[in-house]
Amino acid sequence: MSGFDVARTATAWAKGWSLTRGKASPVSQPYGCKIALGQPDHCERHVVTGDDEDVLRELAGTMHIPGTWLKVCAQPEKVAPLLHQGWQLQAPEYLMAAPLKIATAAPPEGYCLTVSTNGAVTEVELKDQYGQPAAKGRAAHHDGFATFDQIVTEPAHQRKGLGRVVMAALSNYSIAQGAEVGVLVATEQGRALYQAIGWTLVSPMTAAVVV
Repeated sequence: MSGFDVARTATAWAKGWSLTRGKASPVSQPYGCKIALGQPDHCERHVVTGDDEDVLRELAGTMHIPGTWLKVCAQPEKVAPLLHQGWQLQAPEYLMAAPLKIATAAPPEGYCLTVSTNGAVTEVELKDQYGQPAAKGRAAHHDGFATFDQIVTEPAHQRKGLGRVVMAALSNYSIAQGAEVGVLVATEQGRALYQAIGWTLVSPMTAAVVV
């Protein structure tokens, strides 16, 4: 057991994700929450915090509009048989969390760290000595949580510890805003980085979209 409640962690992530992307707040649903997005390829997102097969089968069966997304806290092999043919599974993802701690966020030589905050969202960026973007990330602070999002290191700057610097800086600023727990959804590649710096796997998360 991770020690983190899956439903509470997933709901916190959904709220923070909406903040970092400038989207409408999630609307609570019996299965989790719904986020209206209004884009052709991403019209709405449904975050399913449990793995009840009957609930998921019924929910997925009512959705046929292209650009409708599901994010389900369950393994792909459990979700896939419950989806109709219009659904397309995406790459595996992982819901993760960690108690936030003050960390060293000094950039390596040759890099400059900048931080900006707009409302509930803090953005961190690292640039190289020529002023070119090297790494960045965002965190939204809400209800004692910080949702980390869009953590990216440019290919030419990878394997230099820049991702750790971004995460440390975001953690420090999130703590200053009153956050105690960090949450995020990681890719397969990102999962290794986050586990190496103390993050815990809370649940696999299966993404699917109606195409």
